[in-house]
Amino acid sequence: MSRLTLISAVLLASAHSILAQKTFYENLVLADCGIGLGEGGGSTSREMIYYPGDVWTGNGLETNRPSMMVNVPWTGDYPWGQSGGVKATTPNGDIWRVYINRAIKDPGAAGDAFHTYEPDKPLKCYSYHVDKLYQLDDGKWCSSAYVCNHRGSPYVKPGGGSGGGGGGDGGKDEMRITGSTNSDWVELRDRTAQSVIETVRKTFDNDSHDCDRSEIDIGSGCRISWKCHGDPALKALARMASAFEDTSKKDKFSSKREVNWDVCKVPDTRPGHEGQCRQWVTKTDRYMKMPRVLDVTMDNVPPAGSGRNPSTHGTMGYEITCSKSMWECALCSAIGTAMGVISPGAGAVVSIGCAAC
Repeated sequence: MSRLTLISAVLLASAHSILAQKTFYENLVLADCGIGLGEGGGSTSREMIYYPGDVWTGNGLETNRPSMMVNVPWTGDYPWGQSGGVKATTPNGDIWRVYINRAIKDPGAAGDAFHTYEPDKPLKCYSYHVDKLYQLDDGKWCSSAYVCNHRGSPYVKPGGGSGGGGGGDGGKDEMRITGSTNSDWVELRDRTAQSVIETVRKTFDNDSHDCDRSEIDIGSGCRISWKCHGDPALKALARMASAFEDTSKKDKFSSKREVNWDVCKVPDTRPGHEGQCRQWVTKTDRYMKMPRVLDVTMDNVPPAGSGRNPSTHGTMGYEITCSKSMWECALCSAIGTAMGVISPGAGAVVSIGCAAC
């Protein structure tokens, strides 16, 4: 058995359990930013901040880097706990609905959060007010108001618990790469999904922590930009790039169509035959549709019972900007909530979900 076959077999054997638990460690934080600087001494903005793993590193108030954030506009009432809940859509197209009971004090369970990516797995929200959660680009600090997760507590100390190995797989940690997209797709002419995704290799090198976010022309009036962050010591960016490349080869990731049309190769120049053609040839235009956005997270997940908590090693995503895009509910549904892709280059099974129409 070849090394590649062995790796694929091991990854395939673990795929089912990976896909079934793809967002267990996620956290959605409802945050108030610029407290004391807003009208009447209130906050200047309210944000939903998404963490694919732990929020706090375990080193005092130090936090991990979130992968997504969305502003929640002021509608005349403080959003956390307003009647009917609050709704927001994160950059990957995932729609969140959060219902909070303001009367609950720290650290009690104060409500629930639901999202379209995994509608059958709501998050429990806990009242948890902690300063200096995240600093915005304008320098204002955000403080947590509520933390929503599947963990049974607003804060789980990384590395806490009984320690040691335990759990399955001999106590070894497992690498998981999960991603999400939505029904917003683009169509490109004379390009393959693989050739589009391969542009990521132009945005980083072996020493990079982040991608160059400059736009890259991919034809058809479209441009792609990449964003990523990862530890070069772990080759995080290269491994996530491999995950993207292997995903792009999956039939469900893109769709193709051809348009045939006749072109005159030999015009008829004989007198009285002007405007006619003596020989026609058939030309073929090839078109490819693929998701307009895709974001993935690479997590290191310890086995159950180990006492260790997961850690995020990197994030990567792209966005394609075109003059027009289209909603492809059927193609998104084909991906479903968990399309599994074996990626030997990444050393993990990649699980991609699409939030359908």
